[in-house]
Amino acid sequence: MLEVSLFSPDALGGHLADLGAEVIKIEQPGGGGFRGGLFPTDNVQNLQWNRGKKSVTLNLKSDKGIAIFRRLAAQATVVIDGLRAGAAERLGIGYDDVVELNPTIVYCSLNGMGSYGPYAKLPTHGLSFDCFAGLNPPQIQADGTPRLSAGATGTTGVLAGPLYAAMAVLAALHSARRDGRAQYVEIAQVDAAIAWNFQQLTARANDLFGYSDGAFASLRYQYYETGDGNYVVFNALEDKFWQRFCEALDRMDLYEPGRVRLGEDPHADERLRGELTAIFKSRSRREWTEFFIATDIAGAPAFDSDDLLDDEHVRARGMVYESPATDRPPLRLIATPIKSKPERPFAAARPPDVGSDTDEVLTKLGGCDEAELAQLHRDGVI
Repeated sequence: MLEVSLFSPDALGGHLADLGAEVIKIEQPGGGGFRGGLFPTDNVQNLQWNRGKKSVTLNLKSDKGIAIFRRLAAQATVVIDGLRAGAAERLGIGYDDVVELNPTIVYCSLNGMGSYGPYAKLPTHGLSFDCFAGLNPPQIQADGTPRLSAGATGTTGVLAGPLYAAMAVLAALHSARRDGRAQYVEIAQVDAAIAWNFQQLTARANDLFGYSDGAFASLRYQYYETGDGNYVVFNALEDKFWQRFCEALDRMDLYEPGRVRLGEDPHADERLRGELTAIFKSRSRREWTEFFIATDIAGAPAFDSDDLLDDEHVRARGMVYESPATDRPPLRLIATPIKSKPERPFAAARPPDVGSDTDEVLTKLGGCDEAELAQLHRDGVI
């Protein structure tokens, strides 16, 4: 697979590399995006999204660079275009260019606003996708000015887009293998953000029941602090869980008050909240987790810091692995959530240095000999 991408579209090739694909990242000499001079090498996006790949530097603004890319594309199964819409076409490596060389290629375009539509040329950042999709509504202040909410990270579209794209690439590979024809798939990260917000958008568009702000005031579906200063999230939304909770604690006096519709008696709501607050502070987070398991009541431990990485369930699921480094302690990184049988330990290699695989790949796949490689280096093509 050949990947030409900058910033968050790197995650598409990252997901596929995690699944075992050979992903060759084509990047400009010196790198760019999260692999350029604007960020330290160990930024978390680079560590997560470019691990397990190979790196080849090519100056795609030169004729020689494009010629070598075409050689590689002729042998590839997938080409990932993670540039701004239209950039690959201007370089001469768009879908129409590549399919002439490789009639069974899977070509995936992943960018912010898509290749068509009135906003296709709109410059954006990741936050734009989430705000466009209604995921980060403005918080109006007392002076009437709108502000971003404290939790507005702008990451839904940039994370969801590559996931949809990875799914699309795998489906397109199946179709290409079955039909012997090239496949083109396109994912806009703003579309992914809209799709992620389907519950709220569909409910509002059709006046249907959907999510609301009721969770903030909820009593039976809420965070509670535990006796050791940590938190659990209580999920006794269904009556059976609420009844089991009251029975297990011998507090059936709470059962009927907890079934009254929230807001009908604000004073009763506050009394019950006070009771539950005191109850949950009577045990530690671990004790409550064991209680939920033993009584089959919906709830879970909740984490708000890096102690999550030391949790026994997280370790058992293999969601954290260590990546060795030469000049520092090993880095603790997040593994793929995809599991298989027989289970294989996940230990993806650290992201390659920019251009570290150039000579090897161009020799094996590009047909370059030592003399041509030397000339390409002299010309600044690689």
